[in-house]
Amino acid sequence: MNLKDPKAREIVRSLVAESDVVVENFRPGLLDEMGLGYETLKGINSRIIMASISGFGKTGPYEKKTAFDMTTVAMSGFMAVNGLPDAPMKTGPAISDFLAGLYGALAIVSALRYREHTGKGQFIDVSMMDSAMSILESAFAELTILKRDPKRIGNRRPNNSPSTVFKAVDDYIYIAALFQTHWEKLCRLMHREDLLAVAEYKTMQDRYKCADEIEAIVANWVKDQTAEEVLKKLEDELIPCARVNRLQNVLDDPNVKARNSIVEFDYPGVGKYPVVAFTPRFSEIAATVQRPPLLGENNFEILGELLGYSSEELKKLESERII
Repeated sequence: MNLKDPKAREIVRSLVAESDVVVENFRPGLLDEMGLGYETLKGINSRIIMASISGFGKTGPYEKKTAFDMTTVAMSGFMAVNGLPDAPMKTGPAISDFLAGLYGALAIVSALRYREHTGKGQFIDVSMMDSAMSILESAFAELTILKRDPKRIGNRRPNNSPSTVFKAVDDYIYIAALFQTHWEKLCRLMHREDLLAVAEYKTMQDRYKCADEIEAIVANWVKDQTAEEVLKKLEDELIPCARVNRLQNVLDDPNVKARNSIVEFDYPGVGKYPVVAFTPRFSEIAATVQRPPLLGENNFEILGELLGYSSEELKKLESERII
């Protein structure tokens, strides 16, 4: 829809009268300016559910602030606790975009369930900043309860050592010797039983204070072996570990293949396109992933079947660049 055209906005209002849910993430205030805000749509269809995903939500001083994933992640505190000690770092994937989408989907399902019982629609306000903040519970607890600012620790796990990435001859691996039994088994694997008698390494908390020197010892043991050799030894002792997979490793992974975790669809102009299958697996529901439509691909189907537009009318709207 070309929402700059009044005819397109009228079509949207007609669609709302026949619809259950509207999802939007336009610039703050834009839909209200176009006469398509929630109060207007609610007047057309009192049962409508509108989910609005924005950078900072619809209340508070940042309501009108322009946002992208990286800016909301920066403001959420996530970058302050992520990365190496000398500099903050964002994640590779757009984490607040994905989290806001997940929260939005869950909220819509909840609102639909509520409407089944009450007959009432509602407005859903999802903030990308709030979404990123939601996975920082332990960091906020450390700040407010323990009265200390969480530090950036790179690949380490807080309060455990050794728990980080190590370089083997051919690849990187992650070793997570979290429990006392893991540490004891690791020392024996490295033929360093003498470490078990070191008072400074006695407890998990003690070892974390000495993380630099402990990691150096483990790194020295790992460096002359292949990743497969190290992983086999660790797995035989039930010490948590993993190869740091490249994406091609993931696609070739036997567990990924066994679970059909990657599916392919043909995308026009692209060809075979691999995507992750629907993550939850149901015992009774056959959940599938479909390719996203091309721009306007379903216009004739939706506007024709739902609103009764004829093929000639739709072609005219298309020629006028309204749809």
